[in-house]
Amino acid sequence: MPPPQSWRRLQAEDENSDEDARSRQHQNRDDSDDEAEYESGDGMDVDGNPAQQADNQLAKKLVRYAISCEYSRTAIRRDGIKERVLGNHGRSFKRIFTLAQKQLRDVWGMEMRELPVREKMSLQEKRQAMKSNSQLKTGSGSYILASTLPEPYRSAAILKPSKTPSAEEEATYVAFYTMVVSLIWLNAGELSDQKLKRYLMRLNADQNVSNEKTEVTLKKMERHGYVVRKVERPPIGQDGEHTMTWHVGPRAKEEVGLDGVMGMVREVYGERNPDLEKKLRSSLGLRGRAAAGAGEDAGGAGESSRMGGGDEEGD
Repeated sequence: MPPPQSWRRLQAEDENSDEDARSRQHQNRDDSDDEAEYESGDGMDVDGNPAQQADNQLAKKLVRYAISCEYSRTAIRRDGIKERVLGNHGRSFKRIFTLAQKQLRDVWGMEMRELPVREKMSLQEKRQAMKSNSQLKTGSGSYILASTLPEPYRSAAILKPSKTPSAEEEATYVAFYTMVVSLIWLNAGELSDQKLKRYLMRLNADQNVSNEKTEVTLKKMERHGYVVRKVERPPIGQDGEHTMTWHVGPRAKEEVGLDGVMGMVREVYGERNPDLEKKLRSSLGLRGRAAAGAGEDAGGAGESSRMGGGDEEGD
């Protein structure tokens, strides 16, 4: 038998080990509770309907997918949502889309807005559309994120340019595509390649935009949906040169918009005056709009309107 002193020491060690075991068990239980709360989102759906929990998880997955697409200025396509988010739950598109919209508005101050349908630009496309008996598409099936923040919170002083790749490069890119889109819109929505080059030469931007070749920047704008380059070639068997024209892209229509164009013009020419407003509205084909519309502030040219705005949902 061990001496009393050794026995008391062994007994104390046993008690300490029991306390450590209880402490670890309690900690594991707390960690499990925390994980369950995180998985459920806000801790309120742990004991709820399993179907509702599954919908919430899919909606969160859609939110992450939408933000990742917007980060790279990639359109959020309906097919991409079904393939990358919904999987075998494709029939739940409308329900999951609505839940994701609510999460985006309540938490992120954004929502998904559907891009307009691509217009028929060439004469051949218009003729084919007239001959076709197919039903006109009511939606493009592609979305971007737009801000739902109140107008006072969309100023450039609050919404800074993204730091990727750098704040300076991002600000330059936003300014450049806003300027090019404005020039196209002010030329009745169509600008020849020669005329665009003359404009860029006057701005000393015909060769480079910041540290990037101008041609590379224009191709990036095409890829992001800010502009559309249309090449018209002469009919087979006829002589002639091809013509190239620039048009406003679907992302620019939603992100920049006419308000963005008007805001940029007013910023360049200074304070508003009746003559400027009259010429501006005439160039944009807004003669029929109410005069009060001219007094509205430009709703965020460029970056201030990114990740903002729109239609409720798709079917």
